[in-house]
Amino acid sequence: MLGVGRSWIQGLVAAGLAAAASGVLIATQVPSPPPLMADVLKGRSEWRLLDPTIDLVGDYTIAQLQELDRWPPWIELDFDRDGKDDIAAVVVRRGTAGATEFTVVVVHGASPNRAELVVPFSPQRIFGVSEGIKDDTVMPLRCADCQANVWYRWNGRAYEPWLHAVGESIRIGGEAGRRSPLFGSPRSDAPRTADVPLCSKAQIQEVGGDDSARWYRVEVVAPSFPKGWVPQQLVLEGEECAAPGAD
Repeated sequence: MLGVGRSWIQGLVAAGLAAAASGVLIATQVPSPPPLMADVLKGRSEWRLLDPTIDLVGDYTIAQLQELDRWPPWIELDFDRDGKDDIAAVVVRRGTAGATEFTVVVVHGASPNRAELVVPFSPQRIFGVSEGIKDDTVMPLRCADCQANVWYRWNGRAYEPWLHAVGESIRIGGEAGRRSPLFGSPRSDAPRTADVPLCSKAQIQEVGGDDSARWYRVEVVAPSFPKGWVPQQLVLEGEECAAPGAD
């Protein structure tokens, strides 16, 4: 994997030491992005990288983002799982009403002239970008240091929120005080195969449906190992599950 802004940080440290020796102060600046993102920005004159000195006034400085490990405003990982490094970056533009709008853009190494928006442009501030639950997921940071951010995964056409993969573990949600259903096929009118306790742990065996109605075939970690399909809306992340005994 390529280094995430490492060469820029090393250069900045060297420049800072030289400046200290000469008694000259150098202001921290937004680094130049890697070529994959730089080439896309050249073709999109209305886009630019996040600059906290302009876009995050009153929230975070570059130094504060560095302390939180949220700088520079990009990461390089293999988001589409093709063996080539891709880059995700926080990009801003001037909106129609004059307000600054934020998004996260991904450029895949296999299609270097194409930019994929992880989320639509919006006036809601994005403070940085990080990987989500795995190193093929991307997470726009609408809060820089909390657990409330949404992660996304490439589904072959777009970046989909909370898209799990085969082999990952989930918790099954539902209504408090009631058992949650497993279905025989990825349809809400399908026969039920089992009813399991709220917050049961399960492993994903198959991904079905589409980004408008995502389903997972799972095997529940229980003595009888019941299997069946659950809809996306019943899938919980670990921190969402507060049932007694959930781990």
